[in-house]
Amino acid sequence: MKLFTRSMWVLGALLALVAIIACSPAGGVPQGAVQTVQAVATNVPGTVAAAATNVAPTVQAAATQANQAVATVQAVATAVPATVAAAVATQAPAPSGAENTIVWVKNIDDYITTDPAEGYEFSDWLAIHNIYDTLVKFEGKDLTNLKPGLAEKWDIKDAGDHWELTFTLKDGVKFASGNPLTSADVVYSWQRAINLNKSPAFLWTSTGGLTPESITAPDAKTVMLKMPKTASPTEFLNVMTAPPLGIVDSVEVKKHETTVDGKNDFGNTWLKSEGSAGSGPYALDHWTPQVEVLLKANPNAAVQPKTPNILIKHVPEAVNQQSLLEKGDADIAFDLTPEQITAVQSNKDLTTIKAGNLQIFYGGMNVAQKPLDNPKVREAIRYAIDYDGIVKDLLSGNAQVLQTIIPDGLLGANTETIFTRDVEKAKGLLKEAGVENGFDMEILVPTGNIGIVPMGDLAAKLQADLAEIGVNLKITQQPESELLATYRAAKGPIVLIRWGPDYADPNTNAAPFGDYSAGSIAKRNSWDDKTSAEMVNKAKLEPDSAKRVALYKELTEYIAHNGPYAVLFQPFQLLATRANVQGFDWNPMGYSDLWTISK
Repeated sequence: MKLFTRSMWVLGALLALVAIIACSPAGGVPQGAVQTVQAVATNVPGTVAAAATNVAPTVQAAATQANQAVATVQAVATAVPATVAAAVATQAPAPSGAENTIVWVKNIDDYITTDPAEGYEFSDWLAIHNIYDTLVKFEGKDLTNLKPGLAEKWDIKDAGDHWELTFTLKDGVKFASGNPLTSADVVYSWQRAINLNKSPAFLWTSTGGLTPESITAPDAKTVMLKMPKTASPTEFLNVMTAPPLGIVDSVEVKKHETTVDGKNDFGNTWLKSEGSAGSGPYALDHWTPQVEVLLKANPNAAVQPKTPNILIKHVPEAVNQQSLLEKGDADIAFDLTPEQITAVQSNKDLTTIKAGNLQIFYGGMNVAQKPLDNPKVREAIRYAIDYDGIVKDLLSGNAQVLQTIIPDGLLGANTETIFTRDVEKAKGLLKEAGVENGFDMEILVPTGNIGIVPMGDLAAKLQADLAEIGVNLKITQQPESELLATYRAAKGPIVLIRWGPDYADPNTNAAPFGDYSAGSIAKRNSWDDKTSAEMVNKAKLEPDSAKRVALYKELTEYIAHNGPYAVLFQPFQLLATRANVQGFDWNPMGYSDLWTISK
């Protein structure tokens, strides 16, 4: 019955299209209608194709069989003026729930661009990662073993006063346009990112110490970088796996360069919302802000996706995500709460997933405010906290205790239990610090939930724990934007907040937390520790991975005891899928290899 209903719907769509073509003025066929029928006609069941041969002669011309209908639509579509097509392309309803489409529902209000040189939000990266390839990559959720990407090999050379990184590109790689990959594309991609100076630009300039002139192409297959000795080649190789480092088709993008505010936009206006110039498994079909993103298989990609269409729909409400998933109108739901995950676990048609997440939640203690300047006071606070109670009771087991600054999943992570709740030891430390009667202190907390974490409840738990040693916390909740302004100005007393890495390298956490000169977390807590800063720099520059791991173990233990932080836990990412979804693997950096998913 479902097949018959669907067949009649498709046939009706074809008939409607013929009527539109017949009635429309020249060049006036709506592109939305073209896209819709192309999407559905490609998958018309054989019964419909057979039935179409018996319809009226007028219809037969367009729908003798499904493939002829698609051909007719394509022929008409090519006659539509480009301005018309562009104006209405986003109106096309993307294929939903079909076998050739994975429907992913999530909140994508942070999606602002599909240009890899600009995107720096979670939803951006989900799309960009699947459209644009990088020179090197991590596979799946493994963030410690680099693999070849567009580069088949690479070499690091100590050139005296600088580092030289040389990359040899793979043969036979093509972009979605059909243009071959050359070293000129890499040079153009990275120089344009630096020149555009959008949010990701610091990855090249600050982290890699690169300028446009330090990125060259000795020949069509070779790319060379010259990096200062103050930068770490090992760290930058890990940076290169991030979606902003994706390579664009320079020939295609240059066709769309225009002038914006008197400057070359390097194709940003085009790539931002409508263009697609990658070599990855997918190409952008369309992005309708606050509605949906549709990715379609790139026929020239070296790796062909198992499912040709990925539709990412903007569904901000978790309850609506659950409803769509349960009805079979969605295949993956991203933002379900722990309570919803528990509720759907008994549904045999659904599968729940507890995946990795590299965020860490911590309390920052501003050492400029007494008595937090005393290391023994900070140590007492750490020993007073009931870490297991937070994870098991407050978060229902949807997190893991983490007490150091590098999350589980990154090189150098230290997951050892350093602090176990010991109220008497905490009281003893306060006595040694000269505050045995305790003290009062304000704690700033974001309003609402952050992910699965109810921040007010978390603050109340800490308040209860610390009250047992005489530390009385006054909870002040603020919108996160307001709280961050106070925190960045180093005016917060104790601040309960989270941190997530910018790229898959331990220095993305080590430098902010351990080096005051980095101008980030340590500075916000007025902690300028020269020993820690030296340890951060030494670990960053160490080229040997095993030695680097050992250095980060020393660093994380030093900061755990001497730093101004009480690191609490690392949450899991909670997702749910239809039971027939296969090959889904969540990357804890915040995206997924969509090309491996099927159903």
